[in-house]
Amino acid sequence: MAIMIPSVISPEVKSSAERRVFKWFQNSPQTDNWIVLHSLGISTHNKVIYGEIDFFILVPRMGLFALEVKGGRVRRENGIWLFTNKYGETNSKVRGPFDQAKDGVFSIVSALKKRLNSDHRYLSNVFFGFGVMFPDIEYEAAGIDEEQWQVFDSRDANHVKSFIERLADGARRKWESVYGNFDESRLPTAEDVRYLASLLRGDFDYAISMIAQLRTADEALVTLTKEQYRCLDQLDDNPRCLIHGPAGTGKTLLAVEEVKKSAAKGEQTALFCFNSNLAEWLKSYFDDMPETLRPKYVGTLHKFMIQTVKERGVSLQTPQGKVGVQEFYQKDLPRATLKALCKAEEHFDKIVIDEAQDLICVDYLSVINACLRKGIVRGHWTMFGDFSMQAIYANGQSGAKMKELLEDYTSFSRFRLTLNCRNTKPICEEIQTVTGFEAPTGLWTKVDGPPVDYITYTSSEDQRDKLADLLNQLTDMSIEPGRITILSPHRRENSVVSLLNRFDIRDFSIKENNSITFCTIQAYKGLENTVVILTDIEDFSMDKLMYVGLSRARSGLYIMQSKPASKEYLTLLQRRLFRE
Repeated sequence: MAIMIPSVISPEVKSSAERRVFKWFQNSPQTDNWIVLHSLGISTHNKVIYGEIDFFILVPRMGLFALEVKGGRVRRENGIWLFTNKYGETNSKVRGPFDQAKDGVFSIVSALKKRLNSDHRYLSNVFFGFGVMFPDIEYEAAGIDEEQWQVFDSRDANHVKSFIERLADGARRKWESVYGNFDESRLPTAEDVRYLASLLRGDFDYAISMIAQLRTADEALVTLTKEQYRCLDQLDDNPRCLIHGPAGTGKTLLAVEEVKKSAAKGEQTALFCFNSNLAEWLKSYFDDMPETLRPKYVGTLHKFMIQTVKERGVSLQTPQGKVGVQEFYQKDLPRATLKALCKAEEHFDKIVIDEAQDLICVDYLSVINACLRKGIVRGHWTMFGDFSMQAIYANGQSGAKMKELLEDYTSFSRFRLTLNCRNTKPICEEIQTVTGFEAPTGLWTKVDGPPVDYITYTSSEDQRDKLADLLNQLTDMSIEPGRITILSPHRRENSVVSLLNRFDIRDFSIKENNSITFCTIQAYKGLENTVVILTDIEDFSMDKLMYVGLSRARSGLYIMQSKPASKEYLTLLQRRLFRE
């Protein structure tokens, strides 16, 4: 693979054509020792010596090549260049892309000659050329200042290596037609290429800020994938459907879209979930929606049951203290709700359930069956769940067993979500390392982001100090406090956060969107934030809990681990590498 300088494309680059070309060079096979310099917003850099070259390619035994990229529709009329973008807006220029590329390469080579040291004076005669890339159109060279071998267009697909080889061959034949025999010593070696790139690197490569990396990753992850659109289409055709997929595949987003479609039809719709924090987020989301898109009920199934029991006046003995709480919510409350629903005349036209892996059991299904028009057998319902790694409240019940419970009621359609559209590639890789979760090859997102950072501590005080340093660093990077969430397997009073006094860290709430927040991993299930800091990690043995915690981060993930945990991580990393 080619060496890309810089290694990631700047969020300031808005041209989708440039982004595609960058990716093509980045993934092009058999380009070892090639170096690809991208302008990366260099027009704002105060030390640049040129400002119009999109890509500068340095290839051993071929030469140096400046490339200008023009996306959208391009045409030339009466010597005037006309460029039309995706919005249909057209602008004109007298000076065209071939002139830009030609002037740019001469400018670069001229500047290089002035920078050569005494050991590399021979490179003052290095071979060079230029070309223009039109990835969106077919372009036929017509002017006296352009040749077809200098053109890359839509017919070339993503074959950038072949284009550079064609460009090098054409430039050499052009030189020979003018000057005669070609001197092979003008072709740079791999060492020459590295040296020349080192002279130019400062003009192309400067650090991309963390906030820019996070913003770019967030933007790339925010849109619905084609897979999710197919899922929505399938839901239109099937009255009963089970959607299953790992964390980050967009289940909650799809549940919300399904509820809005149902409500827009005038249907009495319920959206049930398990986690109270997720319920708070969902309620806040729909509060901002027009009434025509709001469900009749949105929240946890448990809250719905409590409300139903109270409204119907059914007596229910609540537990005192912690004793009997589990029995109350799993047995007593559903039974009381069934009694209350016997008195109800209204039923939901449709029920949508998120976090279904935490709600599929005999007693809860009985409640859902009783409040749904035509019941589970013939009624309209859609359930979304992760039956592999997120069933942390399932009391040991397997995903297969849950599906069997549904099958005992009725037949239903199934759709599997496979593409992670929440987490960046580095986060996906760490989920695989720590939990051993072996996803299908195409599951993980291709969106790049900052690397996952493991921070090892030796004591509670050491963890406190390192967490404080990290929060200061994130603040210095201009990360907004509301985009940072600290998670722990322990309650606040037992976590490292209880030792921090210098920071305003609020307990997580949907309303707390301007402060750094804290939450347990368990209570944060189903939610996400741009930056997540996992704290108090003494070991990695609870793989399902770690799976939930790691997958809450969209773009930035920090893991504060004990020294024994750091040794355990090395073992887990070896396990993953051997599997690969």
